[in-house]
Amino acid sequence: MQFLSKKLSGIFCCCLSDPHYPLEHSIRVLLAELDCFSQERRVFIRVEGVVLLGICVDIGRVRLCPGDEHIIEETAVAADRIIDLRPSSEEKKTTLKRQFRERLNKRVKGTCIAMISLNAEPVRAIELAKEEVRRSLDLLRLGIKATHRLQDDIRIGIAGDHPSVVVDAVALSGSSINTEAKRVGLPLRIDATFLNNLEQLGIFRVSKALAKTRCTNLEEAIITSVHWFSVASCQDDKSNAFLLLVVSLETLFKQAEGASIAGTVAEGAAFLLGQTKEQRLEILKLVRKFYRMRSSVAHSGRSSFTDIDLDRLMLIVLKVILEVVSRADRLCTQGDLDNEIQLMKFS
Repeated sequence: MQFLSKKLSGIFCCCLSDPHYPLEHSIRVLLAELDCFSQERRVFIRVEGVVLLGICVDIGRVRLCPGDEHIIEETAVAADRIIDLRPSSEEKKTTLKRQFRERLNKRVKGTCIAMISLNAEPVRAIELAKEEVRRSLDLLRLGIKATHRLQDDIRIGIAGDHPSVVVDAVALSGSSINTEAKRVGLPLRIDATFLNNLEQLGIFRVSKALAKTRCTNLEEAIITSVHWFSVASCQDDKSNAFLLLVVSLETLFKQAEGASIAGTVAEGAAFLLGQTKEQRLEILKLVRKFYRMRSSVAHSGRSSFTDIDLDRLMLIVLKVILEVVSRADRLCTQGDLDNEIQLMKFS
């Protein structure tokens, strides 16, 4: 927390320079200030890689809106009122208003803007807003993999985080120069069809959980699993992606007493996804195989898997997450999920 860090730094600097500085009193005053702070702020964050086709989308506590004339004018008018409160000349105020509008048009027009209201001081509000926007984008990345081809390189993120980039390469020989400039990362186009698909998949159930002040144990596990799935989908290094997908999968399950985590996860995935004995045995063997590969990558650094293995793992993790999401309305804890899986074994 930058705000708290600055406050504490100031207090301890005074304490070091003045042996009679009332340290305890200053700490109490700071705690009282933080406890009583109440000022709602609207934070706007630019998101790259998302194209909103004439609609706004609520995901968790965040609203994604197109950076059109409406949002520019609304923001500029609010800024004008704040500038008018400043003890400056009318000429200076007019200049500030014009510069702010020019900046808005340059950085907002035609983009996707994430908006969220928070009760916090400015620096902390921006920190919290970024956290919430990233959680919402985690969920969108899950939706991307569920509704598009796994191989589609769609990249979304807070401006500067992980958007599309241009990869430059130069090859030199004794007699020639070869260059390549390739843009990687496709945009996500959000329309009514895409949103309907997310609804059918149950992804907006997780969106409701993101908006809660207090989630159930199982909802927290789902949100964490979605996060690691999202981080895995952003990885250019395939070994990192493989490791993170396994983490995403095992986050959903409560390790059975006396059982290995690999066995618990493999059985859980098998019974959640398999409809027949043969299908469950196939999934069981496949997940155990992935765990052996994970150990090889983690301990030796060697990638023992193929692109097909990575895609199959991602598909299994995706399906397990969605299957657990479909049960989250009636199950509250990972223990409840484990009990349901145990019942499947003996049904």
